Amino acid sequence: MFSIRQRALAEVFGTAALVLVGPGSVIATLALAGKAVPAVTEADLLGISFAFGFIITALVYAIGKVSGCHINPAVTFALAVTRRFPWREVPVYWVSDAPTSYYLQAALAEAIGTGLLLFAILGIVDGRSPQQLAGLVIGGAVVGIILIFGPVTGASLNPARAFGPELVQAIAGGTTYWAQYIPVYLIPGLVGAALASFVYDYLANPRHVEQPIEEAVTHEEAPAHVAAAH
Repeated sequence: MFSIRQRALAEVFGTAALVLVGPGSVIATLALAGKAVPAVTEADLLGISFAFGFIITALVYAIGKVSGCHINPAVTFALAVTRRFPWREVPVYWVSDAPTSYYLQAALAEAIGTGLLLFAILGIVDGRSPQQLAGLVIGGAVVGIILIFGPVTGASLNPARAFGPELVQAIAGGTTYWAQYIPVYLIPGLVGAALASFVYDYLANPRHVEQPIEEAVTHEEAPAHVAAAH
């Protein structure tokens, strides 16, 4: 069993890696194309989608056995409200993962995209699903969702992923969009993830067979801190 300190540190490193590789792939794509403005082609979006998908796949296998690889406050929130994760540890994970008409459309896109991601996560950790594919399935879901919702909001799918670049921009004196963060990324992400979890529970009734992500990835018995949440 890993301590809360070990799990929090794993989430810190995981979220840092996600923010480095994901948004970093956008900067690299624009730099290689010699673009001065943030406009991407479909080919660019495909490459960025795979960057996000592959880093998440790697992180699921790297830290999934330690912390569950939430690296996303929306994932932690959804697991907590459906009693898959203890509420007392939610603040620790959140801190670890946090370093108009248009708003409504963007918020809806983020809610749906994050909800689809949670639906895929819950499906693959269900004990009735094929095993040994958790990382690939979750990473592949991220690729597909970004391809669809990327042109609308950038497809954050993760309040922490949206917060990190904004914070860096603010520190560096660059342009920030804090007014969009809460209505477009934070609230829709949390709501979409929670709704997807409730819908999955209603459709699949996984309570007696669902596996925590640690088991799905490593095929070992879940740590006590996760088992206690069931």
